[in-house]
Amino acid sequence: MRRVATLLMVLGALWQSPFEAVSKELYVAMDGDDNQAGTQDAPLATLQKAAQIMRDQGPGTIWIGPGEYYLPNGVVLESQHSGTAEEPLVIRGTKPHTSRLVGGQAVTDFRPITPEAAKPLISEEAKLQVVVADLAAQGFPKLADMPLQHRAHQCEELIVDDQPMQSARWPNEGFTEFTEVIDSGASMPIHWVRREVYRPGSFRFPNDRAKLWDFERGIWLHGFWTYDWSDEAIKAASYDAESGELRLAAKHAYGVGSPYNKNDRRRFYALHVFEELDQPGEYYLDRQSQRLYFWPPGDLSASEVRLTLCTSPIIRATEVSHLVIRDLVIENGRQSGVELQDCQHTRIERCLVRNFGRNGISLSGHYVVANDCEVTQTASCGISVTGGDRKMLTPGGCAVVDCHVHHVGRLDWMGGRGVSIHGCGNRMANNLIHHCPTGGVSYGGNEHLLELNEVRDVCLLYSDVGVFYTGRDWASRGNIVRWNYIHDVANNAGHGSSGIYLDDCDSGDTVIGNIVCGGVGRGVLLGGGRDNTICGNIFVDLPVGIHVDARGKKAITLDQPGSWNLLAKCEQVGYLSPLWKERYPRLAEVMRHEPRLPMGNTIHSNLLVGCRQPFALSSDVKPEWLDRQDNVEWPTTKLPAIANSPDGSLDLTQLSASWHKVRGFEPIPIEKIGLLKD
Repeated sequence: MRRVATLLMVLGALWQSPFEAVSKELYVAMDGDDNQAGTQDAPLATLQKAAQIMRDQGPGTIWIGPGEYYLPNGVVLESQHSGTAEEPLVIRGTKPHTSRLVGGQAVTDFRPITPEAAKPLISEEAKLQVVVADLAAQGFPKLADMPLQHRAHQCEELIVDDQPMQSARWPNEGFTEFTEVIDSGASMPIHWVRREVYRPGSFRFPNDRAKLWDFERGIWLHGFWTYDWSDEAIKAASYDAESGELRLAAKHAYGVGSPYNKNDRRRFYALHVFEELDQPGEYYLDRQSQRLYFWPPGDLSASEVRLTLCTSPIIRATEVSHLVIRDLVIENGRQSGVELQDCQHTRIERCLVRNFGRNGISLSGHYVVANDCEVTQTASCGISVTGGDRKMLTPGGCAVVDCHVHHVGRLDWMGGRGVSIHGCGNRMANNLIHHCPTGGVSYGGNEHLLELNEVRDVCLLYSDVGVFYTGRDWASRGNIVRWNYIHDVANNAGHGSSGIYLDDCDSGDTVIGNIVCGGVGRGVLLGGGRDNTICGNIFVDLPVGIHVDARGKKAITLDQPGSWNLLAKCEQVGYLSPLWKERYPRLAEVMRHEPRLPMGNTIHSNLLVGCRQPFALSSDVKPEWLDRQDNVEWPTTKLPAIANSPDGSLDLTQLSASWHKVRGFEPIPIEKIGLLKD
């Protein structure tokens, strides 16, 4: 009997799948095979197979070897993939930034454009330089149709040597402008800036350039159609060469043209225009004939050419706990790079995320963290975070720490911020953010901590914009913006830029110990809100140090739908509940004390150096509404951090010599600002 039992054990071992006795480590390699055991000597071929094994048999570490792993549908992780605090599921590269998870496929077999196909090209040089690839012949799926209107269109894009190329446009740099609106398609403003839009509008094209374009192919125009804080790409429906009238194919949210100034100049450029393929790095995707036309910026034989195809996040985890993603390059997709949705105790760290048609990294849940990552060349936001429960004031504990986020918002300028944080009780710290079309950071919700970040070279295209931006919520309280260094920011015509923008009656925030200098229009814009604290900040060489207005008096109608709904937002989170009344007693009393007025704001111990207008109070703000004390105004010559600088720039290391002269000023930990040094 014992011999029979032994024989059955041996037979069972022979019948056993090689994965059923899985190690806590699996290996994936370019020369692997999914029928192998997944050991270091017999690796798997795909991350998908490794994830399946870990789901079925318990968490461990998936090691991904060097090379490029094409994931046409991404990798999906679900709750069954969860690890534990003691044994998390870890997905990591064997050597940092050599293992690449990609959503793009290689394009090969380029041939010179034929003389017949090249005839419409305006540039004679382009007719000699443009090459074409037949995508259908190379097995590519049918190209997606471009939406009538979009910001981030999430269609295929061309990536060459890790850089997104430019879809053929005119002009090649900057904008052209129109001034003559033929049909706004909209009413006059019915509340603040909002209009009722009846139909797509039209305008007179500013010159004869459009006569050279074939509108049957499809032409899109990307610009600021009404206000300098709302961009959109919209397809042209028709163009009358004789009259110059160009009519859009879809309605913009605010109509066409400024409702306040009929001579206002509106900026735009034309996009996806075959005839304008006229310089190296431009391309045109013919979505009907499945052909790619391209003027290479260099030797194609020495370049990696990829077309983004994956329509899902490269890694999507839903309701997963105790997951770590580390040391990977994640790139070249039509959607987002990494999406961690409703997760807990999950981290992405030391990853390079680039070249996506939407966001780089999207985090939501509790204790979900992006740490020491680089995110670049996203069509929209760099890193977005939503965590915690506002109604119960439960902190999310999510964080973005020590990340370098830059050159984002390629297509969606409005959404193109480095970091966006919402919910309750999340943190961003020690990040470097730069080159964003709009501001660097947006936040909303409660009790977030935004500290020790360096933000520069933002607000590049937008006007009426904040480097740190929040607004339009009385209940969005308890947030702290402190110890951030904001500098070298664009200040475009119109309403310009602000270092910290508390927009449209935002209330209950603390702005402390920030340094704002270099190009910014205003240090802080307090837009009609209540109960904000602005203390111990340093504003250097700005047109305006601190701006305060009372816009709520004319913009808020508490019982009118669409008028910011400030009271409704308070009711939605239960602002009169015992929990909220205890945490925010002043909010509970707001309706009894002139809620439309900017009262209860504290502005203490700020150092304003060389500001042409240290304080700008609008005519409808009474000084007695504000608690202003111990603020100090100096010329720049009195600030050692500038006076002793050889090139006249701001030397942060010398600021401490000045702030002790400001009563109540709390020291700023200058040495801790920015990316962590290790």
